[in-house]
Amino acid sequence: MLLNGKSEDLSKYSKVKYAAQLFVDKAKEVWEYSDLQIRCIYLISDLAKKGNGVFSIAHSTFKNMFEQRFDMKISPSTVRRFFGLMEKLGLLSINEAKRKNNSQSANIYIVEQQSNDQKDEHPQEHPPEPLNTSFQEVNDKQKPLINTVNTVKQDVDQDKIIFDAYLEFKDSGIDKSLFNRVLSQVQKNKGIRNFGAYLRGTLNKVTGYKDASNGTEFFDESRIKVDTSKIPFYYD
Repeated sequence: MLLNGKSEDLSKYSKVKYAAQLFVDKAKEVWEYSDLQIRCIYLISDLAKKGNGVFSIAHSTFKNMFEQRFDMKISPSTVRRFFGLMEKLGLLSINEAKRKNNSQSANIYIVEQQSNDQKDEHPQEHPPEPLNTSFQEVNDKQKPLINTVNTVKQDVDQDKIIFDAYLEFKDSGIDKSLFNRVLSQVQKNKGIRNFGAYLRGTLNKVTGYKDASNGTEFFDESRIKVDTSKIPFYYD
């Protein structure tokens, strides 16, 4: 667990000679962002300036800064998932942190990579509107990244489907343990074409069985192993 502090104190954790524009360029090489996401990139790139690629911020504070800067709404869960995406793409690492009195503080985020390690002598202002981030912008030397990015994208998309389904059904009597068992069964079926629809359909059936049996679960627990790792870290 890292020790939190002022920006100049956090710079000791830096891994790059940080330049905001180089970070933005690298981020755009490995992902195709929505309008909201590219604005998150711009805000992150500025937050990392004072600490030479290292910064600390609470999700709620990031949310407020984002909404004030871009006049757009963003939810805390979206902020949390976006930082998770940045870590999966290898752009940032998320590190738990504490204060000098050993109390828990906001996470410390460390830039792990940018386009190169040369310091930007003339940093450019970020454009007010997001640029085209199509994979067509990636040059020939960078094209092998696409396969890796597509794999990561599939994992992140499935995580979001699972997360949204968990939130949707937890108020219908589907607790975390039962959700895990259903999820484990669904993921064993390799022939699913629409994972989200199949998962929700199965959960709807489970809810119906529970209602019909006054809350008695219809699964044989002795035959189903619960794998809590199936639910991504941000479900709690």
